[in-house]
Amino acid sequence: MTHRFFVEGPIGDHALLQGERAHQIATVLRLEPGEVIALVWDGVEAIVVLETVAPHEVSGRVREKRKIADTEPRVELTLALPLLRGERSEEVIEAVTQLGVSTIVPFVSARSVVRTLSKAKLERWTRIARESAETARRGRVPAIEDLADWDALFDRLAPPVIVPWEGEALKTLGEALPATIKTLSLVIGPEGGIGPDEIRLAREKGATTVTLGRRNLRSETAAIATVAQVMAIVER
Repeated sequence: MTHRFFVEGPIGDHALLQGERAHQIATVLRLEPGEVIALVWDGVEAIVVLETVAPHEVSGRVREKRKIADTEPRVELTLALPLLRGERSEEVIEAVTQLGVSTIVPFVSARSVVRTLSKAKLERWTRIARESAETARRGRVPAIEDLADWDALFDRLAPPVIVPWEGEALKTLGEALPATIKTLSLVIGPEGGIGPDEIRLAREKGATTVTLGRRNLRSETAAIATVAQVMAIVER
């Protein structure tokens, strides 16, 4: 299997990798001159034949370039994800990246348990998203935006906006999805749930609440399950 790496493109006839990427290729994967890797940026894949391999620098010749848009979903899906305790946010980011999410917007609300997002953690999330996109052979890495609060969140989300909520008993996710959609935003509630005033604001901003079934789901489970359901519906 060809190893794939996201890079800042575009690149020309030759590729040069340094730092973390060179270390991974030379020391972790132990690739050698003559082996082939794929470099990806913005839906383009370059097939590169390695020429020099060292822990500090790797170079190679670009053999071909091609579009890989077929690995991307037909919907631009934004996930508004609450800050979660421990490594739960990271687990969600890894999973929803593989499922096809385009953008992740971390947020806090009235009942959020975790309320701060450090620069170091945001950088770690970005790295996890990149590595997960490489694993899934995607053409793009999801963007992870700056932290938002509930009052400003809905102004940053592309419509239609769907909010799974335990207080909604009638409308299902499938019923809420338009027949044809190109963009969609999902908002997952925090560990403490979404309050009535927050739901009122969301509806005033045009959001639709849906039920995910009779069982109460943890935030991380709801996030992954909802994204998976959306992709199953729009890509069938």
